[in-house]
Amino acid sequence: MDNLIDLGLFTKKEKVLVSSRIIAQNFNKEHNSVLKTIEGENRKGKHVDGLINGIIKSSGNPLGYFIDSKYKDSKGEMRKEYLLTRDGFSLLVMGFTGQKALNWKLKYIEAFNKMESFVREKQSSEWLQTRKNGKLVRRSETDNLAELLIYAINQGSKTYQRNPNLLYSNYTKLVNSAVGIKKNQRDRATRKVLDIIAFIEDMIIHTIDEEMKNKTEYHDIYAICKERTQQIIRYAYLPEQKLIA
Repeated sequence: MDNLIDLGLFTKKEKVLVSSRIIAQNFNKEHNSVLKTIEGENRKGKHVDGLINGIIKSSGNPLGYFIDSKYKDSKGEMRKEYLLTRDGFSLLVMGFTGQKALNWKLKYIEAFNKMESFVREKQSSEWLQTRKNGKLVRRSETDNLAELLIYAINQGSKTYQRNPNLLYSNYTKLVNSAVGIKKNQRDRATRKVLDIIAFIEDMIIHTIDEEMKNKTEYHDIYAICKERTQQIIRYAYLPEQKLIA
């Protein structure tokens, strides 16, 4: 996803967008010049239509191409920008010429293709069901960790007694770091990553149950879960692309 972030693409209401400011920066254009191309301008007292008016005259909806927006500049003042869809981007950069411009166009075409495929995946019933199943496993794991917390405190853990949330956090970090995502990114994870997360958390549930029955020390239980997680990841063939958006 890093290359998509560098290009400034992001999703909003299931649309892939890019700021006119980022386009101006990457194509080495003045942002004001880009705004004039989109909105139109006055030249020698005569108004020249921009892309928005051209779309309206063609009975099109400009919002499908350019979404009016604002951003805060370095002085904290609100400035105008547009958020461009793929079609808006294509219309805007059509007139940009030169080898460097072509290179950037190709990068953006590839990035839009990737990002839109991720959005389609997230909208799919398969992804939604996978995420739902994962949440059910996560709920079971949370209940399981609640038992482990009591178990650890009974074994003399002052740390978990003072900060019970640390135990939940430690196991969450274990799973997230194993699959290569950060906190609160599960709703953006690909189906393959969600499947692996569910598999690891199911393993953790059963490992905790088994090891508590065996009277294993609570910190050793974590070590066992960590080792088994690493074994799963070794053969899981995680995709390079971890996040949808």
